[in-house]
Amino acid sequence: MVHKRVVVVLLCLALLLGLASCGSQNTQGNSQPLTQSITDPTEVHTGYTETTRPEIEDDQFDVADLTEPSQDFSRFHEKKDKYLTDSVPEGQQKPVEPENVEIDKNNKKTCYLTITCQTILDNMGDLKDGKEVLVPSDGVILPKTKVVFFEGESVFHVLQRETRNRRIHMESRFTPLYNSAYIVAIGNLYEFDCGSGSGWTYRVNSWFPNYGVSRYTVKQDDNIEFCYTCDLGRDLGR
Repeated sequence: MVHKRVVVVLLCLALLLGLASCGSQNTQGNSQPLTQSITDPTEVHTGYTETTRPEIEDDQFDVADLTEPSQDFSRFHEKKDKYLTDSVPEGQQKPVEPENVEIDKNNKKTCYLTITCQTILDNMGDLKDGKEVLVPSDGVILPKTKVVFFEGESVFHVLQRETRNRRIHMESRFTPLYNSAYIVAIGNLYEFDCGSGSGWTYRVNSWFPNYGVSRYTVKQDDNIEFCYTCDLGRDLGR
């Protein structure tokens, strides 16, 4: 019994000495109380010194890179107007917004209008069933015809009036993104009727304008052609 009591006493003494040692470390040693390292933001941030930050060379970073567009980006947008029109080639007519034009019906002029779908003749296998009867044997819906227009009118005005007067079917829709009418169909031949790259395009004096028909103001003796393409204009030399 005496032996067992001695063992218990020794264990108690060891436990008391261990607790005393821990208290001494917290008050006299280098360790900080755990609660302080979590709740004191000043103490947390003092551990992040300049020597631990990655060094960045001056030529690697510039604040302007975050706030200013690159030169390439700026040059890209300088080439387009707000309706996403590319720069017009030198010598070609620039677009005019329909809302800025005044039509003078006292000033009559003349131009030429042609409507063809000759490219379909080389792609009849791609034409939708039942559409064959709509394609003229020579691919000409309206041969080159001299027509009257009024000062200030657009290519769209000319096409709309002449197809109506000649009872030629024509369907269009206005596209605000390009501020222009888009020709969906003429003579009941619609876009995509002869392949995924098919539809109507136009040219004036042998040039394919890079903007819509409502923005091209007609001039005296202009030669306007509406052509059906089966290959995004490539089959027309665009």
